[in-house]
Amino acid sequence: MTSVGFARVVNSAFMNELKECNSPLWEDVNTLGSYTQDPFCADWVEEEAGVLLRRLRDELASQFRLEETFGYVAGPSHNQNPNVTKAMDQHLGIVLMCVALSEQLDDHEYCGTLSSEALGIWHQMKKLYERIMEHEALERCLCAAAWAPILPETKETIQAIESF
Repeated sequence: MTSVGFARVVNSAFMNELKECNSPLWEDVNTLGSYTQDPFCADWVEEEAGVLLRRLRDELASQFRLEETFGYVAGPSHNQNPNVTKAMDQHLGIVLMCVALSEQLDDHEYCGTLSSEALGIWHQMKKLYERIMEHEALERCLCAAAWAPILPETKETIQAIESF
């Protein structure tokens, strides 16, 4: 008798629903993106970045917890798709990066050194935004690939996943 193992698979319907119903997170991600695409502004980092990073820290942790509970489910399989593993690993990396950046900003603010460190914080915020966007692109591809068995037009998406 052959036993079937279990691996995490993408529950595309729940994953999309979780993303669509969390508008506060996406508003903050868009704010992060717009400020890191604009020319550097020390005043913004000193006055607004801390509040934004603290909100993002909590929102990302909550979103990823929900995704890992309802968006990635155990299914019968011998092997887990390496991109599923990569996406779930990215959750932890992104949250830890946001927590560290938020704490670093708070420390500089407390010590009175934030103005001299604002450019470095801004560059790290750009990296955080890029990692979030890279992660979201991977999850979009994984969701599309989940439909591949019933929607043949998703073959191009599957090819995009393989390029990650």
